[in-house]
Amino acid sequence: MIKANHFPVFVCVLLCLSLANFSAAAVAEDELGCVRGDCENGEGTLIKMTPTGKTVYVGDFINGQYHGSGRLNHEGEQWVYKGRWKAGKRDGRGIYWDKNNNIYIGQWRNDRRNGQGSQFFAVEDWKEDAHTENWLLENTENYSGSFKNDVFAGHGVYRWQDGTRYVGEWAANKKHGEGYFEYTTGLIGKRKFEFDKRVY
Repeated sequence: MIKANHFPVFVCVLLCLSLANFSAAAVAEDELGCVRGDCENGEGTLIKMTPTGKTVYVGDFINGQYHGSGRLNHEGEQWVYKGRWKAGKRDGRGIYWDKNNNIYIGQWRNDRRNGQGSQFFAVEDWKEDAHTENWLLENTENYSGSFKNDVFAGHGVYRWQDGTRYVGEWAANKKHGEGYFEYTTGLIGKRKFEFDKRVY
């Protein structure tokens, strides 16, 4: 039981705790939403909490959607996209990289890799804007060529870490059709594949 002479102290403690909780909630809410600029029709910074974690977008908006140039950092899933947007989706040329330092530089359509682009795998000591696309093509394991809905499809070149290349046709991320290997010794080996199974 609370004694009468302790009652004011008890009320003060409850009130102070309630105010502290309210302030913490207010600060948390202040960190979300449009924190700078115009996030409706202009340029600004928008912070959201999604089911997979926090996102921070800095760039252009039209009708409240990402549209134009912008950079989205998905802190929850640990990836970043910097490039062109259309009606809230990645569309146009852009750069994407993830927590494993896999990097894509190229064309996007409808939020997926579509068109010409380059996919680089596990780039050591990756830092944003540290290397040009040409440097990455000559010094990392990568695929450069045509994409359709996030997979290798059409003509493309795959380079292994040792410098060996395969130049040819692709489908569903597999060698499919005619092509040839370029070995570091200078030898050329012509091949034909059906979904990575060698025909000749």
